[in-house]
Amino acid sequence: MLATRASGTFVLLFAVLFAALPSHSPARGESREALASATAAVASGDPCTFDTDGDGTMDCWDGCPTDPSKIVPGVCGCGVPDTDTDADGTPDCNDGCPTDPDKTDPGSCGCGVPDTDTDGDGTPDCLDGCPADPEKTDPGTCGCGVRDIDSDGDGVLNCLDGCPNDPRKFAPGACGCGVEDLDSDGDGALDCNDGCPNDPNKTAPGACGCGTPDTDSDADGTPDCNDGCPNDPLKLAPGTCGCGVADVDTDADGVPDCNDGCPNDPLKLAPGACGCGTPDTDTDADGVPDCNDGCPLDPLKSAPGDCGCGVPETDSDADGVPNCIDGCPNDPLKLAPGACGCGTPRHGHGR
Repeated sequence: MLATRASGTFVLLFAVLFAALPSHSPARGESREALASATAAVASGDPCTFDTDGDGTMDCWDGCPTDPSKIVPGVCGCGVPDTDTDADGTPDCNDGCPTDPDKTDPGSCGCGVPDTDTDGDGTPDCLDGCPADPEKTDPGTCGCGVRDIDSDGDGVLNCLDGCPNDPRKFAPGACGCGVEDLDSDGDGALDCNDGCPNDPNKTAPGACGCGTPDTDSDADGTPDCNDGCPNDPLKLAPGTCGCGVADVDTDADGVPDCNDGCPNDPLKLAPGACGCGTPDTDTDADGVPDCNDGCPLDPLKSAPGDCGCGVPETDSDADGVPNCIDGCPNDPLKLAPGACGCGTPRHGHGR
């Protein structure tokens, strides 16, 4: 009677443990068979005479009669302990990472390493060479956080290219990115810094511009390119007199000396008949200037003659003696009246 009651208690306990098994547990099938066998034994009154695994529980009451550590299959089944080493709620028999409380499966990174994907690029950090860079899984040439891009297609990645947008340069050089370091005229000054890139003699236009030297031949302070008289230090333009000749007007008559025949006579531009300094005046308007007119006030005479200025040299009787000194101007035979008077010859005598 006592044995029957104990057997019934065991069957009841076994049934409770069986009900606690998860529906998907592989041990559920073994437990069902064991429960049926124990129930049949108790019902028939068949005594239990064996304890195969020596665990103190007769086989008829032992859900795992060959496993001295278990009397019910549990989650892991007979012969496998339901140990949960990492205390994660999953027994070791079902835990792919029995010593990792954060994982039940090795995943991509293996046990002990979380399958974290910090940058969300689909590659877990354990396999991602750049775990914080969503665009890279390997540092490459430029390193994590910097893209391995070659913007200008020159074969040098931007991270190593001092001019990432200039396919002709890897470094700014003297002229900077986008500008070639050329010296077109070979003067030692790069075009970018040369105000006259095609003139080897100049680096700035200066006063004369590129291609024309700023030479000042006459040292007058004005370069030849702007100097109308580059060899005359006193003039910048030819003026009236031309280079090398000063446009001086000594007598201030408005005509420079170079064109003035009388540069010291403000009243004359040429010597004329009378010469510089003497006016060519013809007071009596007889066509002979006063300077050459012995009778400047007598339009009929240019010399005093025998009669003097103002008195004509008329010889009415054509005797060769002008009237002014001829006592008988109308008597060609006499120069004086004599005793007989003009017009009456003296007999026997000449004049």
